[in-house]
Amino acid sequence: MNSKQTNVTNLKSKVDSKSIGIAFGAGGARGLAHLLMIEALDELGVKPTIISGSSIGAVVGAFYAAGFSGKEMRKILDQLINPKSDSVFDFLLKSDIVKMFTMFDPQFIRSGFIKGEKFQNYMKNHLKVSRFEELKIPLKIVTTDYWKKEAVIFEKGDLIQPIKASYSLPGLFTPVKIKDRILIDGGAVNPLPFDLIMDKCDITIAIDVTAFKAQNESEIPPTFDSVFTTYQTMQNSIIKERLKFLRPDIYIRPEIYDVRVFDFVKADLIFKQAQSAKDELKKQLQKLLDNQSILKAD
Repeated sequence: MNSKQTNVTNLKSKVDSKSIGIAFGAGGARGLAHLLMIEALDELGVKPTIISGSSIGAVVGAFYAAGFSGKEMRKILDQLINPKSDSVFDFLLKSDIVKMFTMFDPQFIRSGFIKGEKFQNYMKNHLKVSRFEELKIPLKIVTTDYWKKEAVIFEKGDLIQPIKASYSLPGLFTPVKIKDRILIDGGAVNPLPFDLIMDKCDITIAIDVTAFKAQNESEIPPTFDSVFTTYQTMQNSIIKERLKFLRPDIYIRPEIYDVRVFDFVKADLIFKQAQSAKDELKKQLQKLLDNQSILKAD
């Protein structure tokens, strides 16, 4: 056994005496950085005992809770945004914006531009599970009740509809009706739901992928960008206020620039920019596990 394997084995023995929870935040395409954070845990031999997610964080959290590794999720992503086909139709779908819309199913009705059923079916086929009870790790998904303006948390029963509701950006995706509630994007009320798992684990990790300031702040943004940047500003404010009163054990915020909400085709750029955050997560978790004396409650 080499020194690297020995270090991972030693770390795993420390992890076994402590429970770890991880919260994946909202942030659109920047949420692809979550995959690198999962890879960090994979490389350390660490598995959380509970997960929470909001918006894109709910999608990533569901795959992680179902047992997928970070690298496996990268392969699924690559298949989604880079289909291997030589057809004339695929050749024509080269622009980033067209690629993005082929992932979903646009419509033009007053409740939203995108139904989201195409991506929902794609996700369901790859997840291989459809209920919370089938997941390998407990998961909490945040959605927002449109009319009551409050968070609705899902952790049992059907899995697919709550995921869809959690990423349903208002005005873009059609809201999701579950029982008698009209639900939209979880990021509207809780874009970084680490508070939902703090009492369920010894160590809480929060991954914040909300937007950083633009590098060119003198440019007047297009209408579409300004709408979503305003929404992201609201999310930033919610997180900043919560962090004043409540702190996770590890807070990671990858510095990701020049990536808009639907820039999923910029995956390589996102991964490159998030690499330092991945390294920082490994460093902080290693240190915390080395120093922490609190053992997992029996």
